[in-house]
Amino acid sequence: MKPKTIKIGDKELPIRIDYEVIEEIEESFDTLEKFQMELIGYEYKRNPDGTYIYNENNEPEVEFKKYGIKALKFILPRMVNEGLRYEAKRNNAEYIPMDDDLIIMECEIERGYLISIILEEINRCQKVKKPIPGENGKSKRQ
Repeated sequence: MKPKTIKIGDKELPIRIDYEVIEEIEESFDTLEKFQMELIGYEYKRNPDGTYIYNENNEPEVEFKKYGIKALKFILPRMVNEGLRYEAKRNNAEYIPMDDDLIIMECEIERGYLISIILEEINRCQKVKKPIPGENGKSKRQ
């Protein structure tokens, strides 16, 4: 499967979020959900005592605060370098990572669009990929 690409500087570079990248996200942001919330700029509403505020459906209420630049700066170099690593592996070529700071400095993609690309890539990684042979010749999904 050929990875999606984004333009960084004057280059079209592959991007990839896979389990390696998800693991790094969880190490730095505790959970993937917390990362996604920070990335899109939402926070859970809280009472003065710090407990969550729930709506009539017993779901925590959220409010937009600000886009998470920290989350963007964290994920952008990782997904670009993972895309480069994946392409090198697929093509039996040498993996040459790109400098993290250079990726961030040369990225001119509009923030909202970039966030949508990141969320799509996370969703792609989380989808069921292929059947696993099950009992009695039936397949089950992974």
